[in-house]
Amino acid sequence: MKLKNMNLKALFLESLQTKQVRYGGYAALLTLALVLGLMLLNLIIQQFSPQVDLTRNKLFSLSEQTLKVLEGIKSPVTIYALWEPGKESRQVKEVLEKYVAKNKNIRLEILDPDKNPGLIAKYDKTRKGIEKGSLIIEGEKGFKVIPQVDLYEINWMNFQNPEITGFSVEKRVTGTLLYVTSGTTPVVYDLTGHKEKALFDLQMKPVIERENFTYKQLNLLQSEVPEDAGLLVINSPKQDLTPAERDRILSYLQKGGRLLVMADFQSGDPKNLKEILASYGVDFDFGVVVEMNKSYNTGNPFHVIPEPSLHDIVRPLKENSVPVVLQFAQGVKTLELKRRTLEIEPLLTSSKDSFLRVDLQNNSPSLSATDKKGPITLGVAIKEPLENQQGKETRIVVLGSGTLLEPLGLFGQIQGNFDLFMNSLTWLQDRPESISVRSKSLITLPMRLSGLQVIIFGLLFTAIIPLGLFAAGLVVWLKRRHL
Repeated sequence: MKLKNMNLKALFLESLQTKQVRYGGYAALLTLALVLGLMLLNLIIQQFSPQVDLTRNKLFSLSEQTLKVLEGIKSPVTIYALWEPGKESRQVKEVLEKYVAKNKNIRLEILDPDKNPGLIAKYDKTRKGIEKGSLIIEGEKGFKVIPQVDLYEINWMNFQNPEITGFSVEKRVTGTLLYVTSGTTPVVYDLTGHKEKALFDLQMKPVIERENFTYKQLNLLQSEVPEDAGLLVINSPKQDLTPAERDRILSYLQKGGRLLVMADFQSGDPKNLKEILASYGVDFDFGVVVEMNKSYNTGNPFHVIPEPSLHDIVRPLKENSVPVVLQFAQGVKTLELKRRTLEIEPLLTSSKDSFLRVDLQNNSPSLSATDKKGPITLGVAIKEPLENQQGKETRIVVLGSGTLLEPLGLFGQIQGNFDLFMNSLTWLQDRPESISVRSKSLITLPMRLSGLQVIIFGLLFTAIIPLGLFAAGLVVWLKRRHL
């Protein structure tokens, strides 16, 4: 019996020396070490609570411009969030808490609307009630209510099933902080009387006012440009200005006025409007831009996705990969004869594969002799300092699109187009702190891939990666087979 026990012990000790047991032991030790390491890492993470925003558009991060705005807030500001207990919006709350963390003068207070009707009524200027989920922001210069619906960008093309296309908490809150700490609201005058597409009819009035502008319409046949004009907008006129209107706008610009002009080929050849532009070194390049590079269109060559420059108006769009889409756009060209004091910078350009179709009766799908080869400039920004008036200047933005703010088929409203428009307004008003704070887009346009890129990615995912995984598996199998 004793001999038998000794044999069993010897066999057991001998079995421990086999390769299978040794490798199994190593694997067990490595697994145990990995589990202990993960447990330790989890404890460290819980202790420091780090957060990383991995969303494509940094939905839960504050932009550099917002951080600059927060640095300048020296007076108390209170943000009231009207949420019922247990019904707080986690996403909105996370963003608001970042404001509080960055500036000790900002305080967040959550109010139950059902328990604080008296306090909330104090901020209800319309006497129509303030809906649950809204924000009230109060500072030393006043207060402003941000309705819950304004915290998101919504596509209302299908009224029965509206689609959320953007996250606007930072844009709304930062803009409102500027208002309640400064109290200023520039007036945007929308020119009428020439069959323009009124911004009011395009549902842009509430959008403009949310950005702390005041919106008004203006007929220059009846009066001069008002003294309180922050800027003047001319959107897709179908008739030319009169000589009197031309002179009134030129007089306004010569005093340091600000102008945004948006027009495409449908505006024809407006002589008096073009004289205004020529006075500041630019003109429309009549025609329709045809974009042949699939990386710069939506699949339709008349729907151009232009390349933004590094100008302040469009740089945030470029940095955040927010596309602008221009339908049936015309070019904007810089004149050779112009004043040296004019500073003209391109904003958007088509690709070198595009062309400007000048003869609109020409149905050829390719470049013709009468066409102008790309790249084509589709928008410019102009500055000119006033003589003998230190720090004062005229500013103009010209875009070769008359449909910038209109829906684009199945894509609906293009967030980048709205951002381009609002960035133009804020640049014209010299409000750089507002330019970069735009809605975080939630929609996705088609990937902009060239033919070669399509082939490369196709081979990568259908052949190279599967073959690589197969080869790795084969190597592991062969090694283990000989253990």
